[in-house]
Amino acid sequence: MKLQRRTATPLHNQLGAALASDIRKGRFPPGQQIPSEREICETYGVSRTTVRQTISDLVAAGLLMRVPARGTFVAGQRIDQDLTRVVRFSEAVSAAGYTPSSRLVGIYQLVAPAAISQALGLPVGERVVVIEMLSLADGAPLAFYRIHLPLETGEPTGRALLAAEAEGRVTFGLVLEHVRRVTGLEPAQVAQTYEAIAATPPIARALDIPEDAPVIASTRTVLTASGAPITYDEAYYRGDRYRFAIRRAYSL
Repeated sequence: MKLQRRTATPLHNQLGAALASDIRKGRFPPGQQIPSEREICETYGVSRTTVRQTISDLVAAGLLMRVPARGTFVAGQRIDQDLTRVVRFSEAVSAAGYTPSSRLVGIYQLVAPAAISQALGLPVGERVVVIEMLSLADGAPLAFYRIHLPLETGEPTGRALLAAEAEGRVTFGLVLEHVRRVTGLEPAQVAQTYEAIAATPPIARALDIPEDAPVIASTRTVLTASGAPITYDEAYYRGDRYRFAIRRAYSL
């Protein structure tokens, strides 16, 4: 496709339409790395600035995805997650044909805000342990988690996760597994919310997306059968890669 210089349509929009057409026609199949910036510049006779803006636009649109230290690839299908049951990240990602992995981002303490204290049944002003993790598919970050735990369970759980990270076997599920071993508390219920937000700078950096890109934000309180809180979690899912589904009975 030849780009038109004498038109009101900006070059980056024309280039984006050309690349999107190639993706939809299968010239660049899902999972394939796109040509380098230099190659695109030479093919279409545009500057690197135009190419970079175009790629950012296509990443935001969900057609491309950036993989840190590897490059930019054609995005595959969205991750579908069923809301009628609790599904592990690894299960949802594997079902979509990707290789799941997890990475520990950080562990720290803070004085819990009122909402978190209330969710965990703690006195106002109590300190909690916060565990930050990333879940990835084929090396690309898809979800960023902040897990809040009371000190008595959070400190030993944090140490266990650091050991697991050193051995290359850290997963989101290890948090509840370790809490269960320490306390004997069995997860039985989940109270969860979802809302669409624009990515804040910390979330954008963690997920390698532009600031203000669409994100699905979720809060989750894991409870025992009697309603005792175990963890309070915040999760941020890439809006261009995730889709949640639920099937309900219909009544007039």
